[in-house]
Amino acid sequence: MNDNAENAPPAPRAVGNDQVENDHQHASNGRRIMMAVIVLLVVGAALLVGWLPRHKRDQEVMAKASTEQTSLPIVEVQTARAASSEQDLTLPGTVTPLEAAHIYARATGFFQRRYVDIGDKVRAGQLLGLISAPDLDAVVVQQNSLVQQSGAGVESAQAAVQLQQATYSRVHTLVEHGILSRQDDDAALAALRTSEAGLQAAWQAVQAAKAAEAHALTMADFEQVRSPIAGTVTARNVEVGSLVSGTAGAAQGITAVPGTGPTGGPPTGGAEGGELFDVVNLDRLEVFVTVPELDAQFVQNGQPVQLSFTEMPGQTFQGNVIRTTDSLSQQTRTLLTEIRVTDPQHRLRPGMFASVQMRYKAPNPGILIPGDSLIPMARGEFVPVVANGVVQMRQVHVGRDLGTQVFITAGLQDGDMVVVNPNDLVKEGAHVTARPAPLGQQGGEAKPAAEDGKGGVKGSGGQHGQ
Repeated sequence: MNDNAENAPPAPRAVGNDQVENDHQHASNGRRIMMAVIVLLVVGAALLVGWLPRHKRDQEVMAKASTEQTSLPIVEVQTARAASSEQDLTLPGTVTPLEAAHIYARATGFFQRRYVDIGDKVRAGQLLGLISAPDLDAVVVQQNSLVQQSGAGVESAQAAVQLQQATYSRVHTLVEHGILSRQDDDAALAALRTSEAGLQAAWQAVQAAKAAEAHALTMADFEQVRSPIAGTVTARNVEVGSLVSGTAGAAQGITAVPGTGPTGGPPTGGAEGGELFDVVNLDRLEVFVTVPELDAQFVQNGQPVQLSFTEMPGQTFQGNVIRTTDSLSQQTRTLLTEIRVTDPQHRLRPGMFASVQMRYKAPNPGILIPGDSLIPMARGEFVPVVANGVVQMRQVHVGRDLGTQVFITAGLQDGDMVVVNPNDLVKEGAHVTARPAPLGQQGGEAKPAAEDGKGGVKGSGGQHGQ
């Protein structure tokens, strides 16, 4: 029994409250330390991920800045080439009829009858309308009466002359026989001369009356409105019953009338002396263009030109320079040129916009460069050129200016490396690194340009065959 007691396991000791609290506190502290370590690791990883790219980028920027400080500036250049002597010039023009009649009323009255309308074909002298003018008709009747009255005066004067002639013959016979005195002979002769003068005055009165009658008849003829030319009625600005005035309107030039009426004519009506009809001969047309001053010297009479129209793509019309003003306009510095064009098929109409292509040979067209390469300064115009890595500012003389391209007639040579779009670093004597400019920035072949119609040129002209 004692042996069993000795081999029995020891009885467990009772754990105190202090020991339990210490174990719990150690476990809490361990979890806090673990959370802190995790937070520090996450924050450190985030900082590391954001800092490394920024640090790398800063290093690249510093390296690039250091390289730029130690390297030469890069400029884009283009090889300047001599332009072809074959020059093309495209200018805008307006189709104008060679014959056009703006018909106004010469007689004042009411429009009684109209025989034509817009689009009708008329012949020269054809009656277009009638004007009722009672005042003119009354004047014709009055002048006719005056002619008859003056004719009766002539007959009376002739009778007086015959009477005085007979009286003088009798008196003169009696004077020669000494029956009457010389005084009686002189008195009879004077009476004869007076009657003859009265007859002459009567004849002159007849002539004056006939002239007044002819004038009245001429004015009465204007009651009939006729076309002076053969053509097409393109405007009709009068209706039956309208009051028309005999005051003639202003003379029409080659330019279009600003503003139009309901049928295409001037805005003024017949009562204000406006145009009644407009007749145009569509068989013979011409085109007027204004040639810039720099190209005017190459325009010659008889020079062939080509005309194209947007309404007829792919079709060209042949024309010739008929005449020029031989004098430049002081306002626009352009030469007015008339071009005759034939159109047997009647496809062209007055007022159409025409694109006129003119070709000529220029003796010294110059060197073509981009317009951005030209630098205007107070002492002249300059073009930067790179030679052996050094910038040279060449003073040049500008010929034709196409806007995006410029012809240089003096100061450059064929093959010079011209700087495209020069910046502030491009100065005289600056060392640079040249590289070819992209194709989109180089000045290629000059394109024909058009004028704006106000005398200005949108890059007047161009070249081909470079």
